[in-house]
Amino acid sequence: MNINEKKHYKMLDIIRVISCILVLLYHLNLVKGGFLAVCTFFTLSGYLSCLSALKKEKFSIKDYYINRIKKLYIPLLVVVAITVILAKVIPGINWLNLKRETISVALGYNNFWQLSANLDYFTRHVNSPFMHLWYIAILMQFDLLFPIVFALFKKIGEKTNKAIPTIIVALLTIASTALFYYMSKTQDVMIVYYNTIARSFSLLLGVLIALLYTKREIVKPKILNEFNGLIFFIYSIVLIILSILVSAESSNYAIYMIISSIITARLIRYATIPKRNGRSSGSLDKIVEFISKNSYEIYLVQYPVIFFMQKVTLNNFVKIPLIILITVVVSCIIHAILDMKKNKALLKIVKSIIICALIGVSTYFVIVEKDYTSEMKELENILNNNSKITEEKNNQFKNETQVTEPETQTEPEETQSREEIEAMVREKVRNLPVVGVGDSVMLGAADGLYEVFPNGYFDGLVSRSMAGGADVLRELDAEGKLGDVVILALANNSDFFVWRIEELQEILEGKQIYWITAVLADDPEFNDKFEVYAKDYPNIHIVEWEKESRDHPEYFYGDGIHLKGDGIPAYAKLIYETIYNDYLQEYLNNNEEK
Repeated sequence: MNINEKKHYKMLDIIRVISCILVLLYHLNLVKGGFLAVCTFFTLSGYLSCLSALKKEKFSIKDYYINRIKKLYIPLLVVVAITVILAKVIPGINWLNLKRETISVALGYNNFWQLSANLDYFTRHVNSPFMHLWYIAILMQFDLLFPIVFALFKKIGEKTNKAIPTIIVALLTIASTALFYYMSKTQDVMIVYYNTIARSFSLLLGVLIALLYTKREIVKPKILNEFNGLIFFIYSIVLIILSILVSAESSNYAIYMIISSIITARLIRYATIPKRNGRSSGSLDKIVEFISKNSYEIYLVQYPVIFFMQKVTLNNFVKIPLIILITVVVSCIIHAILDMKKNKALLKIVKSIIICALIGVSTYFVIVEKDYTSEMKELENILNNNSKITEEKNNQFKNETQVTEPETQTEPEETQSREEIEAMVREKVRNLPVVGVGDSVMLGAADGLYEVFPNGYFDGLVSRSMAGGADVLRELDAEGKLGDVVILALANNSDFFVWRIEELQEILEGKQIYWITAVLADDPEFNDKFEVYAKDYPNIHIVEWEKESRDHPEYFYGDGIHLKGDGIPAYAKLIYETIYNDYLQEYLNNNEEK
């Protein structure tokens, strides 16, 4: 293989670059099937780990661990340290699980942490710069076991038959693939996606093809040898097409992941077939090699960059290229520093000091960071209790024969003072049969809302979006339970789509809509976009909760979204006062005209 080693790695670089680009585009929501490229990374990692071990005349478990610490773990720690430091020094960054999540990344069990987190809405739906590092955790777990198993299998092969280890790995690969497919049909998709055992089929396939392809030189007919490049190209195009067209929501996602792993195995095969008189494509080869060398750092850096850039208000045509540029530049800087030549002793010392300082500072931040686990558990219990209370109250509301607004005196008496008018309007607003539909923020504030609107109907649900809100409103409209005033808190879990808002408008035709602005919405530009939209619709009134609560961190739980303590009455009071001011102004205007 030494004769063709240069060409061999050029072709593998192409596979790595394709996967690197697809994963980045997936994280930027530009291709829906980029998750399939992770299977390619796994298969390639299994292959290269086994190939590297096979090339050594005397395999050393110690040397393997040292090599992986340098190439895999140190860059990971550097990126994690920089991310933690930036998250603590940049104002306005809200990262609920910094402590627990960072520890899980550093200790190599982040995939299992994310599995447990995905069982809990309040952990699952909070923004994090480490959402992608489950993949690194699985690689770390693989690298922890692989050298020991490889050394054991090598001894078995030497004492029995050299084909035995290959047969065992082949059987394990088949079994793990079957298990993966079975789990995809019987388990939650997140369990299948993050579980080490479930994802091991791609890694084992990579190990298997390394064992098969290095056992003997496979002689290909001349005509096939001439078409190797074309076949490699076709397989690459198929992989790219799958990554563009296949959605993670597909019921056959497991089949596509298996197919992607098999395609990668074939790509590796055609990438490693010896070729003679290979021609270099000059600049293109250099670009491919450059991206390939930095691909690991690009993977590590991309999600933290996306995380920090989410609060930057820019057009996507500017923002996305900027994210890509920052990701590449930062990745290259980190790679260049960590890959510094050995003969530069002084620079190595400086590098070591910088790395130790970064890790030390970030470790301090992690140690002193508050653990919000118990606090969020308290919130979960409150929401569960509120769900039961609101269900009882809402059943009573629905059992009313009809929804009627309290009458208000249309003309003030001559002796009526401004204070008396305001008191009269306040009483009317308090007794309004308002309908509120929202997410878990509204659900958490249910006590406060019923306090200011005792005749109201409030339906809050964890993770509810505008689409879910529309369903509830349709049902209430069909039952004739919608009054003149409807309060909506649906911005937290929704992207801004005009057609979705128009759908709500159509259901609520003729109603007065009070829209509550979201704090830390999934779409950071939602409030601004909605404000522009609402200017053209006099029936839409904005309740400025995001602005009102901006300087009151004491209003919120650790996630910075859900309300506690004084935040609940403040939230309810702002809604009440917004409606009251509109009613008062309308009352005064009507009487001035008379």
